Amino acid sequence: MKLACVVVLYHPSEEVENNIRTYLPQVDCILKWDNTPHNVGIGAALNEGVRMARVQGCTHLMTMDQDSSFLPGEMTRYRAKVEQWEEEHQGQTAVFSTNYYLRSQHTTLYPEETSIVQVTSAMTSASIYPLELFERLGLFREDLFVWGIDCEFCWRAARQGIPTLCFRDILLQHEFGYQKKKHRLLGREVFPNEYPPARTYYNVRNGIVLYRTYPDYLNLKAHLHYHLWKRIVFVLLYEQQKLAKLKALWKGYWDGQRGKTGALV
Repeated sequence: MKLACVVVLYHPSEEVENNIRTYLPQVDCILKWDNTPHNVGIGAALNEGVRMARVQGCTHLMTMDQDSSFLPGEMTRYRAKVEQWEEEHQGQTAVFSTNYYLRSQHTTLYPEETSIVQVTSAMTSASIYPLELFERLGLFREDLFVWGIDCEFCWRAARQGIPTLCFRDILLQHEFGYQKKKHRLLGREVFPNEYPPARTYYNVRNGIVLYRTYPDYLNLKAHLHYHLWKRIVFVLLYEQQKLAKLKALWKGYWDGQRGKTGALV
């Protein structure tokens, strides 16, 4: 395996370089794509990573978020496990992913176990893609701009019989949204994600858009419950920029109904 990595930056903090050091020794080349000056979206940035990997003669691409980091030794184990799986399953291919340790919740997304588990989709951070997949399936969808790009590629792969596999004993430190503070609501603990207005828009819109193509993979009712109706309550009760976020929710819903894609203008 010759492994390239693309990490997408957006107003990066000083912590980013420390995060990158947790996996840098295990990658053969890296592209740090800074979206700050002119945000072209996650899909376009990841596709630049694919092109860079091809030019460098790599066989695989790992995609990373700027806020994610590996625990000590985990990236070494992860790479070795991917190589072992491919050696044992010659002639087959897959999308590979890790388990996620959610720092704010002090828990893992999946139970820790040594078995390799097939999952419906994987998040951008720490997913490894054999480059041959992009020849067979095409590139990441740039028109989605942000939300759902990782899921859509996995669903597209699954329709061609290509699984997404999760090594649940490999932990990546990760976080959902922009969560800042827990609250009590009707006797239950809640943790609003506090996405900014633009990301709020894409979360709602892209779920509706993708449901038309992947109704067997995306539960639209559950998606809207979390990203629209529940979010309205959290915005009204707890979050900043209330008016801007409520407008983004409304616009995201109606643009999704119209099937609109591309950047928010």
